[in-house]
Amino acid sequence: MDIKTPDLDTTGRELGAALDWECLPDPDDHRDAATARKARFSGHWVAGLSALDGEVHPDGTPPHVSYYLQVHDTRETHRRAVAAGAASVVPPSSIADLGELATVVDPFGAAVSFWQPGRFAGWSHPPGSPGTPGRMLHTSTTPSAAARFYREYLGVALSWATFRAKGAGPPGWTTVIRMSERAPTALTPVRLPSGHAFLFA
Repeated sequence: MDIKTPDLDTTGRELGAALDWECLPDPDDHRDAATARKARFSGHWVAGLSALDGEVHPDGTPPHVSYYLQVHDTRETHRRAVAAGAASVVPPSSIADLGELATVVDPFGAAVSFWQPGRFAGWSHPPGSPGTPGRMLHTSTTPSAAARFYREYLGVALSWATFRAKGAGPPGWTTVIRMSERAPTALTPVRLPSGHAFLFA
């Protein structure tokens, strides 16, 4: 996931206070530290932080979290998604030597990006470790159809994802951050002062 924000310093402090994440430049990342950083927890990179600047994002774009699905072929996955009713937002594009990216809004109203790894293969934290992103939750008015779209039309297994009927909010993807070793019994929505929302378990 990549946390989009107009103020990297403030959002970094909020993530530090809420999750004990350390937000800093990655020395192996070629991007400008003024516009791109990463969050680290317990020695592992767990998320990206990117500045909402006018060159890439339209003026007025609110703070949000972008979610990425790793795929073998970005172009083919993008083609299948659009053929099945998704709206293309960013066509397949190379991000230097890091990988290839495409973004769509799925037929159920949730934005999602597809990522074909190049030099960057994804986050390194152990799956399910407390304090890190774990499962993903997709909410929409038709969760069964949404699950079929990803698993059957796109061929993405998503064994770590749950599809549920949405409540009062808009459709979308959200990450579940496990806060303890105990098996979660409920999900608690948490919204940082910056506007970024997560689910704590």
